[in-house]
Amino acid sequence: MKLHLVFFLALLALFPNTIFAKEQLSFTKDIKPILDNRCVTCHSCYNSPCQLKLSSFEGLIRGASKKDIYANRLSAVEPSRLFVDAKTEEQWREKEFFSVTKKEDNSNESIMLRLLEEKQKNPLNKGDYSPETDELACVKNQKELDDYLKENPHKAMPYGFPALSKKEHRVLTSWLESNSLVDDKKNIISKLEKEQIQKYEEFFNNQKMKYQVTARYIYEHLFLAHLSFDKNSKNFFQLVRSRSKTGEIDIIPTRFPYSKIEEKFYYRIKPITSTIVHKTHMVFTLDDKRLKTYKELFIDTAWLEKPYMPPFDTKVSANALKTFKQIPAKSRYKFLLDNIHYFIMTYIRGPVCKGQIALNVINDHFWVMFIAPEADASVKDKNYLDENLKNLSIPNKYGETPDLLETFTIIKNYQQAKIYFENRNKVYSKYYPQGLGLKELWKGNEYSDNKNDSILTIYRHFDSASVHKGALGDIPKTMWVIDFPLIERLYYSLVAGFDVFGSTSHQFLVRKHMDRLRIEGETNFLEFLPKDSRKEYFNSWYKGWLAKRLSFYVPSDSEPNIDYKTNNYKEEFTNKLFSYLDIKKDPINFIDKEYIPVKILKEYENKKQIEQTLKTLTLPNNSKFIQYHTDDKTNLAYIRIELENGENLIYSMVINRWHDNVALMFDEDSRLNPKKDRINFIEGFIGSYPNIFVKVKQKDLNEFFHLIYDYQGTSEQKELILKYIVNRANPNFWDEYDWFTNEFKKQDELQFGLFDLNRYYQKAIDNFR
Repeated sequence: MKLHLVFFLALLALFPNTIFAKEQLSFTKDIKPILDNRCVTCHSCYNSPCQLKLSSFEGLIRGASKKDIYANRLSAVEPSRLFVDAKTEEQWREKEFFSVTKKEDNSNESIMLRLLEEKQKNPLNKGDYSPETDELACVKNQKELDDYLKENPHKAMPYGFPALSKKEHRVLTSWLESNSLVDDKKNIISKLEKEQIQKYEEFFNNQKMKYQVTARYIYEHLFLAHLSFDKNSKNFFQLVRSRSKTGEIDIIPTRFPYSKIEEKFYYRIKPITSTIVHKTHMVFTLDDKRLKTYKELFIDTAWLEKPYMPPFDTKVSANALKTFKQIPAKSRYKFLLDNIHYFIMTYIRGPVCKGQIALNVINDHFWVMFIAPEADASVKDKNYLDENLKNLSIPNKYGETPDLLETFTIIKNYQQAKIYFENRNKVYSKYYPQGLGLKELWKGNEYSDNKNDSILTIYRHFDSASVHKGALGDIPKTMWVIDFPLIERLYYSLVAGFDVFGSTSHQFLVRKHMDRLRIEGETNFLEFLPKDSRKEYFNSWYKGWLAKRLSFYVPSDSEPNIDYKTNNYKEEFTNKLFSYLDIKKDPINFIDKEYIPVKILKEYENKKQIEQTLKTLTLPNNSKFIQYHTDDKTNLAYIRIELENGENLIYSMVINRWHDNVALMFDEDSRLNPKKDRINFIEGFIGSYPNIFVKVKQKDLNEFFHLIYDYQGTSEQKELILKYIVNRANPNFWDEYDWFTNEFKKQDELQFGLFDLNRYYQKAIDNFR
């Protein structure tokens, strides 16, 4: 044997790991992109299967839990918020989270590695997949995993979607097999961000009482915000309460943002290191101009009382109208209106990631307007709020586990509502003897990137919802007008005071209280319509004897200060409103009286022709498709139209379900009327939970539009529709998902976040062999 070969074999025997050393993998550069693009789509929030959050290294190491956050329960459970309620792996193990990355003593594989390997062996998807509702085993050891895979060989990871590519699998498994899972992220904060953070922390931690009360008020409203100081850096931050004034931030965990902290604390601004997902991405921009505004609104303005720190008592602090009554209502209301899209979004999206309990209390499509600060009675009359505080309480004051007696106080709450409506009508009659007119509506603010924040559109997508600037869609069934007392109670009931870890009775109280708040918003709107028409409109929104019995309406005796020329009051109001607010009509979905439907063309040459047909398809009963797809899994589709010139058009298809009423918590299906469902087509992306991706070539538009227009559910049509939808079993699914994701990022990088696939159409249809 040659000498150099003998020498090489000797080296190999002595140093095998050195000779064939594996390439050093970086979590940030190599692993995180795979997790983000293939795993975070389902594992990123409270609705993550088994509470496994893969949007950060910390979430991966924390692991999974068998506890179901959304289970019905008599008592609240201890919160398990990542980065907040425990900080080390040992602490999470004490909270009964188990590792998915560590190998057991009798195994060479971790749970995560085994599930990935099994998917490579059994890549075919069969049957239905619904991560949020399926009975998942949440296995914590290899024995449980063996039993699970024996019964469910095709339910490994990614769950119900194609396997990772060979390269992705090789990289991820190589990293998991190593014994050194370490994080190497670096928070690169720009000079501008550092300067802004210092300014804001100095403002929030100023020890003068006026500053401290102001800081508390702002914190309680921004604790969920993704703060942005520099849109070019792509960094986002979070306002927290910390033990440390400088250096490393040490978050003090509390159940509510207004919970008492016994020790000294400081307001700090912390970088968000988790992957940004759209369903929780609520951007709030902070800059010098906004800081100047805060000083003008809160510091330079005379308060109603000498500044003092309100008690941190959840029975009192849950109602900000009472807690912060020392601050002028005008300052608080302007603060909210300055970023009204954010605040409406917080309670429409909610802090829970999954909101059917809260969202079946609203209609699928409605518009929201606002009383102008100078016109609001609670701003004009300094006694208005004090005299009505008892009737403006919210049930969140009973905390995360209300007792049985407190749970039934909702009946008393209705009585308080009637008293409040009567008091409100008297005060508004005093200040507006001629009635409310358009000039009492808010016209927008200086912070808006367009004028359309004076009216917002809300779309409900079954158990999620989205908020959009401007008036999207046709004239909705209902509208809301929100004033200061209403928006503050909405926020504290559904956001600041809502506990996803709370008892079922807590969530029941919040849901039932939302009935009152919804009716209050609708009542405010009806004050702008002629007095004799109001009850007829209201009754048309609440069909059914039980809904009428549970819904209360106390109209005023005042006529509106609006000169109506027709009997179609809602339509006439809308046209006057658009003119007053300088709002444009939705070019696709708004239908004028003189509109004439167009025929589906044999060939489409341009975007204008395509949108003309989309407009026709939005008409009532002009799409048979939605009459055959009426379940809660069919609400939102993203459509890609591939033009022959290489360009792409993107539209979101939103299905608005018609509810005869939304006054009841249960048996929602019985109150749906598919014949009145409407489709809306919105250019671009809306919502966070697509139910299906659709791809259509320009040459196939005739066939595709006919399919939507005259769908009868025949076997031929069911087969044809597979030509256009991207089914979860499609081997090219991830390529399509990446395309839609990248396109969304290109369209709006500041608001961009990863879509969630937990509610993607559940049937895996194998029609590709």
